[in-house]
Order: sequence, then structure tokens, then C-alpha cells
Amino acid sequence: MMFAMSVLGMGNGAVFQLAPQRFGREIGVVTGLVGMTGGIGGFYLAASLGWAKQATGSYQPGLLAFAGLALLALLGLTGVKARWRRTWPDLAGAGGALRL
Repeated sequence: MMFAMSVLGMGNGAVFQLAPQRFGREIGVVTGLVGMTGGIGGFYLAASLGWAKQATGSYQPGLLAFAGLALLALLGLTGVKARWRRTWPDLAGAGGALRL
């Protein structure tokens, strides 16, 4: 459990490190959206697990739904990854000198 919480904390930190690189001019809006999404995600996980336990007697459907959402997010990010990597140097102010 401690390892899982550490990894989630590192992921949260990574999001807030990458946000200014991708959204330099909209950093306030993006920070707010990331925080809001984290709050909704925390609520949804508890709500879906409670609903699943009440409806089926098991937590498995709630966990599977949350895993499905994570997979959907991974697919979405994979789809935009190449385009974002091409535009990051310009958005970060590197002027194209740094290519990832």
C-alpha cells in the first residue's frame, strides 16, 4: 500500500511538472483542471466501489470500471503523444533547439 501511494504521488508530481511545458500560457487553467479532475477521480473511485459492492456484493465491477477509464486515458494520451512532443520545445520557449 505504501509503494502504491508513493507511485501515485510521483505521478501527481509528474503531471504538475509537465503541465507548464505543454500549456505555458494557460498554466492557471490547466492547474485548476488537473486539481478538479483529481478530486472527481477520488470521488468516483469511492463511489464506484461502494455502488459495485452494494449492487453485486463485490468490488470487482467498480475496480474494472476504473481500470477501463485508465486504459481509455492511456489510449488518448498515446494518440496525441507524437504531436505534443513536436510542439513542446516551441511552447516551452526553446525555439525548436530541443527535440524530444
